[in-house]
Amino acid sequence: MALPRSLVLIATKVDWSNLVEIQSIFPKVEAVGNFTIFNIKGNKYCLIVSIDYEKQLIYIKYILTHAEYDKEKWKNDPYF
Repeated sequence: MALPRSLVLIATKVDWSNLVEIQSIFPKVEAVGNFTIFNIKGNKYCLIVSIDYEKQLIYIKYILTHAEYDKEKWKNDPYF
């Protein structure tokens, strides 16, 4: 599955330093543990990422359906 074009385009042009700045563009984004969660494709999927604000890098950890997300197996990730 391809990432939403708007997220890719915006992420390559901004300099986010915290979650609040991301939420100014994507209001439904939330932090869970050490991850940032984006609902994508009309809330059909959850994009779970880790963001290194200092290096301006986004690490894609998981792209899950909401059913997979709700099982919370992704919370077993050592970086959670």
